Amino acid sequence: MTALLAPGGTTEMAFAAIDEGADIIYVGPLGWSRRPYESEMTDDDIRAVIDYAGSRGKQVRVVLNTFPSPFEMDGFLEKVRRFDAWGASGFIVTDPGALALIRRMLPQTLLHVSIGSGVTNAWDGRFYRALGADVIILPYRWGEEEVVGAREASDIGLEVFLFETVQTGKICPGKCIMSSYLKFRDWHQIEGKDYFHGSANRGAKECYRVCQTEWDFGAGGEAPMALKLRRDARLMLEQLPRFVELGVECFKLSGRERPTAMIRDLVRFYRKVLDGILSGEARDMALHADELAGLRLRWITEKRKRVDALMTRADGYQGDTSWASPV
Repeated sequence: MTALLAPGGTTEMAFAAIDEGADIIYVGPLGWSRRPYESEMTDDDIRAVIDYAGSRGKQVRVVLNTFPSPFEMDGFLEKVRRFDAWGASGFIVTDPGALALIRRMLPQTLLHVSIGSGVTNAWDGRFYRALGADVIILPYRWGEEEVVGAREASDIGLEVFLFETVQTGKICPGKCIMSSYLKFRDWHQIEGKDYFHGSANRGAKECYRVCQTEWDFGAGGEAPMALKLRRDARLMLEQLPRFVELGVECFKLSGRERPTAMIRDLVRFYRKVLDGILSGEARDMALHADELAGLRLRWITEKRKRVDALMTRADGYQGDTSWASPV
């Protein structure tokens, strides 16, 4: 099976993606999925998406990709039981221990390894397969050679982002805690969980995209140069036919924080492209180049808006000592 996995940052987005042909929708519960509140859902909303998808023969993966502390495990596992009972087809998880727990608790569910796990080589697939994972997400810097290596190292299912391979930047998405340095202690309780602003991997309100602002790098008395630690790759097109041939099972469209109209149009586009590849009738990606050019421009524009807003918010935290414990 070759599946199109699409985001559901809101119920409206999830319903639109389902209607446009996504095979699987992923949604995140408040405080558990490395995204701001605006891109996460209440449990009731998740149940509504599960019901809507199920009535149309589609699946829902629930994103539980934070690193739960020992004090949160009861709440974490209760979420898993609840969503499974409602009909969620599987979960997207980062923490290896949590993944193994879910597998023992729910032998029948489908488990994806999140990008937050920081996969670095093909043998990581064998490690996560032994823990019980069904699918592993590959870094979008990996090309054909790395996909082949992952396929040879293990029988775990392969998932790739719908981003083309571009070797830019200094770091990849994964186990980043840089946002903790901007806003560490600001406690909240929502949907049964106590948590704080800080690392998105711990269920913070958001990642502030620290890696995507400019940093000054210099050595030996030389004038520093400005560069970014990470740059996002462009939306994929040309690599799709080859990745399908190599047996990639799942193509993931990210963007829970994007506008619904943007995700709707991207799902419609990639549904058309993948159907053409799978049928063997439309393997010439040049036929779609003009349409994708417009989508890429919209994607970049929305990305810049989002990063600018996050960095402005982060700048506002400078000198803020409201989190400090009273003396």
